[in-house]
Amino acid sequence: MKKVTSIRWKMVQMILLYWALPFILLITLLGWYMSRQEETEGLNHLADQLRMNNQICIERVDSAVRDSRQATYDRALYDYYSEWRKKAVNYTTTYNNGQNYLARTYGKRKEISSTVFMLLEDPEQFHMTNYNAQADGSYRQLEVFWEQDCEKILELAETLGTSIGVFEQGGRLYIVRNLMDSSYTPWGVLVHRLNKEYCFEPLLSFFDGISAFITLDGRTVTRQGEDAVWEGLEDLQVTEEPRFEKRNGSAYIHQKSRGSDFELCTILAGNMRQLFRPVYSYQYLVLYTLLFLIPMILLFLHLAGKYLIHPLQIMGEQAHEIEKGNLGVRLEENTKSREFEYLREAINHMSETLKYQFDHIYEEELALRDARIMALQSNINPHFMNNTLEIINWEARLGDNAKVSKMIEALSVLMDAAMDRHKMPEVSLSEEMIYVNAYLYIISERLGKRLTVKKEMSEETYSCKVPRLIMQPIIENAVDHGIVPMGKGTVEIRSRLEKDYLLLEITNDGSMSEEDREKIDLLLSPEYDTSRESSLNLGIANVNQRLRILYGDDCGLTICQEGDKVVSRMRIAAKKQTG
Repeated sequence: MKKVTSIRWKMVQMILLYWALPFILLITLLGWYMSRQEETEGLNHLADQLRMNNQICIERVDSAVRDSRQATYDRALYDYYSEWRKKAVNYTTTYNNGQNYLARTYGKRKEISSTVFMLLEDPEQFHMTNYNAQADGSYRQLEVFWEQDCEKILELAETLGTSIGVFEQGGRLYIVRNLMDSSYTPWGVLVHRLNKEYCFEPLLSFFDGISAFITLDGRTVTRQGEDAVWEGLEDLQVTEEPRFEKRNGSAYIHQKSRGSDFELCTILAGNMRQLFRPVYSYQYLVLYTLLFLIPMILLFLHLAGKYLIHPLQIMGEQAHEIEKGNLGVRLEENTKSREFEYLREAINHMSETLKYQFDHIYEEELALRDARIMALQSNINPHFMNNTLEIINWEARLGDNAKVSKMIEALSVLMDAAMDRHKMPEVSLSEEMIYVNAYLYIISERLGKRLTVKKEMSEETYSCKVPRLIMQPIIENAVDHGIVPMGKGTVEIRSRLEKDYLLLEITNDGSMSEEDREKIDLLLSPEYDTSRESSLNLGIANVNQRLRILYGDDCGLTICQEGDKVVSRMRIAAKKQTG
């Protein structure tokens, strides 16, 4: 049997399947699409911003590189050096002139924190310095230079020739250039310490939450963030056009830019959720929307239960009552809906109509049943009366008036029972036995000593109700088909109670042939039409049909062979006579 679910769960399924689920999918897909779009647009914007900021950094570093060329172009330091070599001026004058030149040329450049000029033949003795306090320069920077960087920078200078060199150590970034004479022989080294905060400020303050990895000619300018951020980037192909990649929840934006004499490589890294917090906050919006849906669904179910499910339930209960047979039951509760009020009134009207029609049909059925019973009973009388009249006629010819009187009295009893003046189709078994005794008197007068009658009646059965004249046709059948053919025999009449049923048994001597059994089975068939049968065979068929009509299909008449006896057994629903 196919499983049937309640309308409440049907509505829950419909809400989830046809409303909540599509809404959730729509919100989710829309959020996913918008998030991807926002991410892509955001990353493209960051890439464009990186291009501009890289260009600014290139221009600032290029400005420092151009400044380093100035000493070669104007040859001021070379002239001071030449005059000192010719002993035209002393060292102090040369030193002062060089110091003034450095201060005048580089002292106010934002790109340069400090400047050092060293004579290659004696850098420790012949050198000049300058620092720009406005560009984060200080005397301490110069001390660090002499203590930690000078030696390595001179080693780098030996490899440069006429090109620019970049040196980085301990976070300090220098631009190194050799000063050449007319024969392109280096005679001095000019070193600028770059002001990283200014030169790379557009990248270092690019965006909150972004870490930067910047190299200048392969030298690390800065590397921010944890080492884990920069692990696994060996296959990262940095190109001249800014690009972005997403790995392990982080976004990497990178670009390689060329300056006049150097290459600037920038990689920016940031957590996706931090970079696009407004975008990812949309997920929380989706979650809050879903949480908001829950009370909405509960409210909908409450209202649906109040105005839809509850009226249907009480109407279903009313229909169940009608199904159980409680016709005429009415639903009085207000359903609070015009449509359900119409249904309520319709069901009430239907229930009352069913009750009226059922009662009317039931009364008609009772009348029809009584008519059928009366018709069946009427089939008994003619045959019996003909036989009785024949006996009376025979006795009259013998002239025995006393016997005639008794037989007429017995016949009167039977005729009174058959006519049923009081319209009582059922009588007590004790009254039925009066009719049986009257019949037996008459038939005994006919057969004399050839007929023996025995009775084993249970006292408790006498008060049970039975159909009027129900036993006479069976006794007559036992006599005509059992005793008469044999010339003599015994008829036994018994009664007993068995659970809720009264059993009446009429037993006669004799046996049934196969043809007799087939004929009896036909006559006792529930579908047998008695209208087609001759009056000689109507008795047992009528008795069986009367019992089935009055007491149901589990009652009726059976006839069977038991040993050398034929037993006719009537099964009747036990009803005690009252009053």
